[in-house]
Amino acid sequence: MELNSVVLIENRHDFSTFLQELEKFTHIAIDTESNSFHAYFNRVCLIQVSTSEEDYIIDPLSVGDIQAFGDVLSNPEVEKIFHAAPNDIAGLKRDFNFVVRNVFDTSVAAKILGYSQLGLAAILQEHFGISLNKKWQRYDWGKRPLKEEQIQYARFDTHFLIALRHKLVCELQTKQLLDTALLAFEKLCTQQITKKNFRPGDFLHIYGAKSLDVAGKRVLKALYLFREKEARRRDRAPFRVLTNETLLKIALQRPKSVQDFYKIKGLPRIYLSSHAAFQLLDLIRKSEEQEDEAAVK
Repeated sequence: MELNSVVLIENRHDFSTFLQELEKFTHIAIDTESNSFHAYFNRVCLIQVSTSEEDYIIDPLSVGDIQAFGDVLSNPEVEKIFHAAPNDIAGLKRDFNFVVRNVFDTSVAAKILGYSQLGLAAILQEHFGISLNKKWQRYDWGKRPLKEEQIQYARFDTHFLIALRHKLVCELQTKQLLDTALLAFEKLCTQQITKKNFRPGDFLHIYGAKSLDVAGKRVLKALYLFREKEARRRDRAPFRVLTNETLLKIALQRPKSVQDFYKIKGLPRIYLSSHAAFQLLDLIRKSEEQEDEAAVK
C-alpha cells in the first residue's frame, strides 16, 4: 500500500502551515493519544488529523500553544470525523478548552447500522481489508522521542476514517437512518467533562475488601489513601503504584518487617528496601493500633 509520508508537526512554523492547509477541506478525521494508562494527570499527547490528501500528527507537547486549532474544531462548516469520539472530545475540552462542532462518529454510525463489532480494527478489516497493529495501544504517549513505528501506528487511526465515513453515510441513507445518526452525533458535541473524583470510601469496592476483619479494613483504607497520595505525587496511574490485588494482600498479611514484604507477590521492588518500605510498615502498624471505633464507615 502506497502512502504519503506522515507530516509530523513539532514547531510553530509547521503548525501554522498545517492550519493553512486545512482551510481547503470540509472533512477532516481526528484522533488523539494520551498517557491515561500511565499517568495520574492524564493529558492529550498527540493529535492525529487526516484530510483526503495528507496525514498529520500534532505533537502538542512540542508545539505548545495550539489554541488556533480550536477554530477548526468549532467551525460548523467543517465535519470532524472520529471513531468513538467521547474520550477524544473530552480530552480536547479538558486540556485545551476546545469546543467541537459538526461531528461524525464512525463507531456510533456502525452501532446504529447494527454492526456486531464496533472496534475500528474490525470495521476497517471489513471495509478495506486492513489489519491494524495494536502493539502501541497502551503505550505511554507522553514519552519522547517518538519512534517511526509509533508515528505509523498513530496515523492509521485516522487515515481511513474519511473514506469509511462516506461508506457509512451511504448505508445510513439506504436504511433511512441518517437523521437518527445526526441526532446522536449532535449529542456528542455537548457532552460534559466528568472530573476525576477520589472517594476514600471506594476502597471497599476492591474485590475481597468486605471479607476483611476490622483491622484489615483499616489497613486497606490507609493503603488506599497512601496509594492515591503517591500516585498524585509521582503522576502515575494508581494501579502502577500498587495494584488493588497487592493492597488486599498487604491488608490480609499485615507485614511486620521488610523481610515479610518478600512474601507478597507483585509488590514493587521499591517496597522491598529503602525508605518507602519503612514508610509502608509504619502505616500498617499505625492502622492496626487504631481503636476499633475508627474503623471504616
